[in-house]
Amino acid sequence: MSTTRGRSAAAAAALLSPLLLAGCGIKPTAPVDSGSAATVTVPVPAGSAVLYFVSPDGHLVPSPQRDVPGLAPLQALNRLLDGPGERELAAGLTTQVPSTHGKRLESSAVSFPQRDVMRVQLPFPAADLTSTARRQLVCTLVSTGGREDRFTVALKGTEPALDLEPVGCQGIGERPLA
Repeated sequence: MSTTRGRSAAAAAALLSPLLLAGCGIKPTAPVDSGSAATVTVPVPAGSAVLYFVSPDGHLVPSPQRDVPGLAPLQALNRLLDGPGERELAAGLTTQVPSTHGKRLESSAVSFPQRDVMRVQLPFPAADLTSTARRQLVCTLVSTGGREDRFTVALKGTEPALDLEPVGCQGIGERPLA
């Protein structure tokens, strides 16, 4: 008799458990609209340069160069072409911009043919650049001098007939390297 009662109690518990759990008081909710995606403002001391490198997951990461007082566009470009420094490498950052193997670009590599357009003559084919490499270059250059919204960058490579359209650095919103 006791085994029959035990089986009946177990069967009743098995049937009642879902009913009890379903009535635990949690009401279904609709998804909450939380607005647009978050953006990041990198706290950069006045006059510091910002170089952009690539995180292990492929996102651009701004890296404030606190050890260097403000960099002109050419200096920032040369520093970016040197690749990540010790701090960036320790953070797992890389670059997709081709190396110039220590060769410095001349002052004629950066010009302003129009007030709101910076033209950059690269020492390698621009057509071979990935979109991430282009963004690295453009965002680094646009961040120089604190003039983020005042000009776009036109990259020119070693190809004789290819000029890339001027672009800005919108939609970065990536994580800063502290």
